[in-house]
Amino acid sequence: MLMLSRNIGKAVIIGGNIRVSVAQVNGCQVRLGIEAPRGVVVDREEIHQRRVAEGTAQEAPAFDIDDHVKLVADARRYRWLRDRERIEDPDEDLLVVRGDNWFSGEELDQEIDTALRLEALQRQAVLEQQP
Repeated sequence: MLMLSRNIGKAVIIGGNIRVSVAQVNGCQVRLGIEAPRGVVVDREEIHQRRVAEGTAQEAPAFDIDDHVKLVADARRYRWLRDRERIEDPDEDLLVVRGDNWFSGEELDQEIDTALRLEALQRQAVLEQQP
């Protein structure tokens, strides 16, 4: 077991994406702040033990290296696309355009975010219509 000392406001990073910070100390009680990715289950130990005993504990999703590699490759491709500052050959280079205007990186981000939100709303509407 690793034992650490931390002052109020200081943190520990676990696995590169979980941050545990000391928010407050009051006598023997310590208040912690935990920032973790969506899907990571965070419980007090006694709650976790109760859920295990009841058979309702949530397992962490299995890590799939192929999905991770694909995600990293997609992110690299997207960064390359959005960071293009100029078009060298309009007949050969990939352009993101609407009408006569090509998108800057920030505009492309906004368009993609809007499209993803719209798609999620449409999926939710379909689910709500199902009996």
